[in-house]
Amino acid sequence: MSDPAMMPPPPPRPDGPGIIEDLVDIFASPARVFARRAASGGGVAFLVVALILAALSYAGKNVSEPIMEAQATKAIAAAQKANPAITSEQLQSGLAFQRKLLPILLVTGAPIAIFGLGLLVWIVGKVFGAAVTFGSSMMIASFAYIPRIVGSIAVLVQGLLTSDVGTLTNPSQLSLGPARFFDPNTTGATTLALLLRVDLMTLWVTGLIAIGYIAAGKLPKGRGVAAALTIWVLGALLPLWGALRSG
Repeated sequence: MSDPAMMPPPPPRPDGPGIIEDLVDIFASPARVFARRAASGGGVAFLVVALILAALSYAGKNVSEPIMEAQATKAIAAAQKANPAITSEQLQSGLAFQRKLLPILLVTGAPIAIFGLGLLVWIVGKVFGAAVTFGSSMMIASFAYIPRIVGSIAVLVQGLLTSDVGTLTNPSQLSLGPARFFDPNTTGATTLALLLRVDLMTLWVTGLIAIGYIAAGKLPKGRGVAAALTIWVLGALLPLWGALRSG
């Protein structure tokens, strides 16, 4: 029988670290993760991160539901103000439809957001001269979105600690940033939209995108940061437009 001490060590895995190691390393050594996955695409990371976020979003629906319903009610009221011809029956019908749509939005929101971010990473990266493909851009977006998992867990914890989730009417109330210190009933929607862009998780995602551009996209540090900040600005346009419409 062979002596175990004399047996050669097992050969290293040909494909390198797996997705579990990547999920851990993204917190400690993100540049290493982006560099080693630059040529492998982001399919696996996209599926894993999207599934985790979808599960967490659905688990926290009791927290999300009052916020989304309050936002929908506000949007419908703004629509009626802009067009007085809209009847109360039409408004109630629209609200009932949104309630039915909520579970679908909770599950599909994360994959749609990650895909949209990946597309933005690819387009902006090309403008700044990054060596990115659509696949590597999806990889950067998927791993950069991992802080949202931390944010979703924080939302769940806050929901458990809130005695009455019915008092939650705005995402700013759960923000891990300055927006949570402003009363959503007296603060303008545009101000809140801007404050939500300096939420800790949003800034963390932006920082990881910059690292992804530098490590996987081969951009110089300054241009990588500039490209990530461009995405941060572009990401503010849609919520700002919605805030301006709602008044």
